[in-house]
Amino acid sequence: MLAAIEASLGHLRRAETAVARVVLAAPDAVLGDSIGQLAAKAGVSEPTVLRFCRAAGFAGFQDFKLRLAQHLAATAARAQAARGTVALARDLAPGDSVGGAAEKVLNRAIDALTRLRDTLDPAALERAARALVKAGRVEIVGVGASGAVAQDAHHKLFRLLHAVAAPSDAHVQAMMAATLGPGDVMLAVSKTGTSGEILETVAIAREGGATVIAITGAGTPLAALAGTLLVVDVDEDTAVHTPMASRLAQLALIDALTVAVGLLSPPELNQRLARIKAALRGRHRTGEATSPARHLEET
Repeated sequence: MLAAIEASLGHLRRAETAVARVVLAAPDAVLGDSIGQLAAKAGVSEPTVLRFCRAAGFAGFQDFKLRLAQHLAATAARAQAARGTVALARDLAPGDSVGGAAEKVLNRAIDALTRLRDTLDPAALERAARALVKAGRVEIVGVGASGAVAQDAHHKLFRLLHAVAAPSDAHVQAMMAATLGPGDVMLAVSKTGTSGEILETVAIAREGGATVIAITGAGTPLAALAGTLLVVDVDEDTAVHTPMASRLAQLALIDALTVAVGLLSPPELNQRLARIKAALRGRHRTGEATSPARHLEET
């Protein structure tokens, strides 16, 4: 919840941002505040607090406080559980056995997926999916390990969308970005959100009027350029290790985005999927797809 509020800072009005920063700075203290007390802390009016609650996706102030209480309780419970498995969360060490190292890697993967599930903003996911469904053209970009995720996104989304490309060469990415315009979408994937090549390519797409969807960490330079931000924040030192847990979280988010696109696509998409299935007939066993989302499970 707090990650989602942080991710929304770039879309809030200045006064609403003041409220958000008070909440992010001391959520436990805010839990006991009345609407007037929170307004006083932020230096805004009570109606501004209400506008912040609605802009951040809550029905009102009481709904905001209820969900904040639930979030803090869940966070405390996870922290309590984590204290019992501190040994499993240690960094890999030269003296680790193969089995012990594998257990640490798998526990990090589980933790990354759990964090993604708990912090995912469903409204942002739906905005991203709707933008992709309506797009005239889609370009997917990423470099390094995130480039592999971009290729996976292309493999899934080309079945559902009319024109999807995922060039791996940075120069081609920039040139294709220059051909995007209003009604087109760029989907950018970056663990750190600081890659100069990706930032330059995204800036070119924005200048042409394309919608930018970013899969990256909150508060990164790439997040600041995004029209829609899908946050993946995983505590992982990529300066030492190739991204592992963060890559799995990115892949899982791509899966969720693909299913959302399938759910929001028009019924006519079934004809396209049927042709794809026909092309594969005889290569592997398939069944009849009843919906775009069902087709994704079968292929």
